[in-house]
Amino acid sequence: MTAASYPVIRCDGSTNCDAETGHPMAVTVTDVRRLRAAEGWHQRPGGRDICPACWEADRR
Repeated sequence: MTAASYPVIRCDGSTNCDAETGHPMAVTVTDVRRLRAAEGWHQRPGGRDICPACWEADRR
């Protein structure tokens, strides 16, 4: 058995949002942000990541 680690980004749009995403081909968090931007994830100034649901609910 081996343990693999991979980068994820977590939503900072709401205190009760537990959304997070990663990507199997990502090596860094920057890769995750680039790959998930097409799915509606956004990054705010200061590095806050916002999931598509919080973005649509205007929790920016």
